[in-house]
Amino acid sequence: MKRIVTLINHIIPIFFAVSLFLGIYGAIVNKANTLPMPWLAVSAGAALAFFFAVKLNNFRKYAESMTIYEYRRFSVLLCLILLATQILSAVFVDFTPINDLKYVADGAENLILGKDLYYGLPEYHQDYFECYPNNHALFTIIYTLYKVQFELFGKITNILPTILNIIALNTSYWLMCRCAELVHSTEKAFLCAVRGMLFTPFVTYAANFYTDSMAMPLIMLSVYIYLKYRKTNKLQQLVICGAIMGLAFKMKGSSGILLIAVVTDMLLKKKKVKCYAMLALPYAAAAKVVSAISLKLLGITCEMIKEKAFPLIHWIMMSADGRGGYNSEDFLYTQSFSGRDKVSADLARLSLKLETQGFWGFIGHLANKIAYTWENFTFMAGYYCNESFRSPVFIITAFLCHWTIAFSILINLWKARKKGSDATFLFRLSLLGLCVFLLIWETRCRYLISFFPVFLLI
Repeated sequence: MKRIVTLINHIIPIFFAVSLFLGIYGAIVNKANTLPMPWLAVSAGAALAFFFAVKLNNFRKYAESMTIYEYRRFSVLLCLILLATQILSAVFVDFTPINDLKYVADGAENLILGKDLYYGLPEYHQDYFECYPNNHALFTIIYTLYKVQFELFGKITNILPTILNIIALNTSYWLMCRCAELVHSTEKAFLCAVRGMLFTPFVTYAANFYTDSMAMPLIMLSVYIYLKYRKTNKLQQLVICGAIMGLAFKMKGSSGILLIAVVTDMLLKKKKVKCYAMLALPYAAAAKVVSAISLKLLGITCEMIKEKAFPLIHWIMMSADGRGGYNSEDFLYTQSFSGRDKVSADLARLSLKLETQGFWGFIGHLANKIAYTWENFTFMAGYYCNESFRSPVFIITAFLCHWTIAFSILINLWKARKKGSDATFLFRLSLLGLCVFLLIWETRCRYLISFFPVFLLI
């Protein structure tokens, strides 16, 4: 078992290094419209970011004499600074929901105002909530907040969801700082806190209350409680951890990666069978309860879901060529079938894509997919959040922040390659799991956001 762990510890930094290299290459190729002389600008910027990453990792020496209580006060101060920045971002940035967030928000508003659920949604999305049950948990939250505001003030705005989203992001940072003190020395925890302040989505996504940020505190709380369980072996903590991970899964499907990482860690610790039951049963129960509540609010039955919901193979099929992102043709193709016919149809289309590309074509596709995931250092803030995040100043700032963090993670991964299954192995497994997941699934750079506080702990 130790050999397997050592092998994984060696594979992760190599895999991550390749991902970063492809991300830099993708940034060079695809930033011609936003950066002058992209080859020179990105290459020089990456070199500078690597230099900053080395200096950042050496920054921990300034906290050598810091006590745990001083660290906690310091992290609270950073939380307050982050909160002020997030509030300013939400107030001064004109945010308008787009794409899936718009459909979910419009659906919630329609129900409250007594309109048809799909009033105002595009014609091809007149069965949106049946096709995409993955957004049911977010719908339930938005509906509840809209309902409260409507009953109190007689109008519906995005103020309450934005406030909750800021709380979610700030709480995630705070939980990251608490996790750091559980697994690291005070100096290393100090470094994690400083590094977290460089993660731009904590600010840019302040008003974008979609699943990427809403799932983040659930993931981080799950990690925190599991780390506490590792120290105490109290089964009630494992039960709570499982339930919260179930909620996280309903908010963001990729959160299931954390369950796999936790189970793997428990296997390495040779936990008893009852421990897995204490984790799995609350996980399934929490997910089931959220599903039942959401379906009740939406007025959708399980039979309607079975008939219209897109099967998991759809996202694998859709992402199996090109850059692996959303493809409207593949969406309309799957939508044209019903029930179990969707599965066989998607499998046939997936087989055709793989056969058309051939082995080396598919390898090239995977390289494009990795680049597409890591190259956008703004996490598409200019598209999803606000156009002001497309300014040259922000692009340069985001570039240096993103790649400094990425290289800092890589440096720590390389240093940890000879470690065994310590507490931080959970974070490394999560990074590997998400990277592999995004090779198989539909990919977007923003899909990294909900897990990034975990990676900052590496």
